[in-house]
Amino acid sequence: MKIDYTSYKDVKLKGKKVLIRVDINSNIDTEKMEIRDSPRIRALAPALNEHFKKSAVILLAHQSRPGNDDFTDLDIHAKELEKYLKRPVKFVKDIFGELAVKAIKALKPGEVLMLNNVRKFEGEMKNYKDFSEAENTKMVQTLFPLVDYVIVDAFGAAHRAHASIVGWPKMLAGPITDEELANLKKVLEDPKKPMAMLIGGAKAIDKFKAMKFNFEEDKLDYALCSGLTAILIFEAIGKNMGEPNHNIISDDLEQNKDMILATYEKYKDKIILPDDLIIDDDGNRKVIEVDEAATYNTTTGDIGPKSIENFKNVLMKCKTIIANGPPGIFEKEVFRKATYDMVETMVKATHEKNALTIIGGGEMGAAASMAGLADQVSFISTAGGAMLEILSGKDLPMIRALREKKL
Repeated sequence: MKIDYTSYKDVKLKGKKVLIRVDINSNIDTEKMEIRDSPRIRALAPALNEHFKKSAVILLAHQSRPGNDDFTDLDIHAKELEKYLKRPVKFVKDIFGELAVKAIKALKPGEVLMLNNVRKFEGEMKNYKDFSEAENTKMVQTLFPLVDYVIVDAFGAAHRAHASIVGWPKMLAGPITDEELANLKKVLEDPKKPMAMLIGGAKAIDKFKAMKFNFEEDKLDYALCSGLTAILIFEAIGKNMGEPNHNIISDDLEQNKDMILATYEKYKDKIILPDDLIIDDDGNRKVIEVDEAATYNTTTGDIGPKSIENFKNVLMKCKTIIANGPPGIFEKEVFRKATYDMVETMVKATHEKNALTIIGGGEMGAAASMAGLADQVSFISTAGGAMLEILSGKDLPMIRALREKKL
């Protein structure tokens, strides 16, 4: 996969009419029809004020999907954005009909217009393998001629071949996407060595495959495996990790055991597994050996002190560190220590070793925020899932579209 695109920074935006496909999907209280929390809207406001204040901005976005209770119009999103933007945000209950066209034509530089939920257009969510089919939708055919530039910045939806993501004849990458791709490019094209991946949390088989791909591409020097990925490997090589652990990964193990074993045998000198684990002993951290997991037959929610020290020592050798998932179930205080220790070690490597340290959003990003250290690593991705797929070598639809349709 080649990362090649035109950035919003490569064109003059002053006085221009720009349509920006953003991701402001929010947590909604469906009884009150109010937005509970809106981190993506909070993040959008400063970007609009910094980069697009002298442009006429049309925002195109989605909320949930058809059939869900929180599949709403975007009027509440417009009001929420207005609070953070500190200037009016117009809303039109239309996507590309007469009302939308009239509002877009009337929009002046410095003004912001929110169109309605793009997923209310029935042609939006088809899986457009042929991007020309998306270009021929009525939405794209109507909206594209009305604007000077289309900027795609819904990085969290980069894996979706939807009309509003891949359908524009020419596309620019927006601020969030530009920053995401610039950092991923460093990892994919010429990572500083040694490079380590810290692997934990859920999606065990997906993370295992990302690890495998980077070993095969000769980019990865160490894989520090914890959480369900470690359980998956332990079970594949014949260790009994107890029924609660086994049940979570049993389907992935059954379908991929031969591949897991072959990969482990080939790269076992570079795959670092825990030496000890933690179980919850009535609210206290109880250290057990890996071979004791079957005896205790309970969920192992974190790695133990020997493993923490080993992981820290390996990380401090590295010039590139990618964290995709926490080593423990950090939401529970009893299982939080290793996750915080890994974040602290990444911060130390950033400042003392000048390492490039990237956290793959989601759980690990939340953990960094909880620890008050989110701004101390090199970069935290806004979309751990998209980042994981890119690190697995997949050419995501949005990345391909940006490459093929750059200016």
